[in-house]
Order: sequence, then structure tokens, then C-alpha cells
Amino acid sequence: MSRIKATVRFLHAWRHPDEIAREVEAELRFHIEMRARANIEGGMRPDQAQLAARQSFGDFDRVKTECCEISRSHPLDSTPFKMMLHITLAVLSGLAALWAVNVPHHNFTGVMRQLIAIAVLAYLFIVVRRAKSQRRSDTNQSLMSDMSDASSGKITAYDEQGRTPVERILKS
Repeated sequence: MSRIKATVRFLHAWRHPDEIAREVEAELRFHIEMRARANIEGGMRPDQAQLAARQSFGDFDRVKTECCEISRSHPLDSTPFKMMLHITLAVLSGLAALWAVNVPHHNFTGVMRQLIAIAVLAYLFIVVRRAKSQRRSDTNQSLMSDMSDASSGKITAYDEQGRTPVERILKS
């Protein structure tokens, strides 16, 4: 999917949340109906087949909410922007270090400028490192909780092409 098309879909999802919610709900009901049909073909009575299909699908409202949130999330990768930001900060830090080193420090003021610049650079380095390690630990914790949620939810609803509701929404 092109970046322009992905951005248009993203904006459409934010401008028309009710329409997206209706599409997601219709998709989820379709999957439940397909599961119920498969259960009926497997020899279950219609009422038992419908109940088993709903139970195997999981919490309908939670799945619907998650699918709607996924369709509202921006599909583009922010890695290039983050890289550009880090490169800019590195260049600015390097320029500040060059300035601090090249300032004449024959007097007290020059020495203090250099020490302050070094302290600021060290502080920025520490803050960035802490933020990265905190983000990694938060990501690891969320991945672990997502994995435990996924195993307990047991969402196994696929359409004829083998796509999940989320894949069908994002790729249609």
C-alpha cells in the first residue's frame, strides 16, 4: 500500500469512526457466522453451533474495539523520522562540543563555559539512555501481556482467503 493511500485511510478512519465501527462489526459478525456454519456442517445443532462460534471468537466488544483502534493507528513507520531526530541531536551535540573545546579558556569564564557544555552533554546522554531503557522495558512488558492476552482470547476467525478481521480491514 502506498504511503499516500495509507495516509488517506488513516485520515478517513479518524474522520468517520462510526463508519469504521460498522464495517468492523459487520466483518466480525461475518466471521462468527462462518464459524457457526462450519460447526453446523460438523454436526452441531444450529443453536449450539452459534453459541460455540461466539465462545471460540472471544469477547466481541474487546475485539471490535481493538480492530477499530488498529484502523485508526498511523500505518507508516516512524523509524526514519526518529533516525533524523537522533542525527540532528548528534550534530548539535557535536557542534556544542566543538564550540566548548574551541572557546579560549584562558580565563575563568572560558573554563566555566567548557565545563557547563560538557555537563549539559553528559546530562543529555544520561537522559536519552534512561528513556531508551525505560521504553525497552515498557515494550517488553506490553509484549508479554499481549502474548498472554492472545493465548487466552483464542481468536481464530478467518475469512475464505485466510485473513483475520484486522488484515481484511487494513488491506481492503
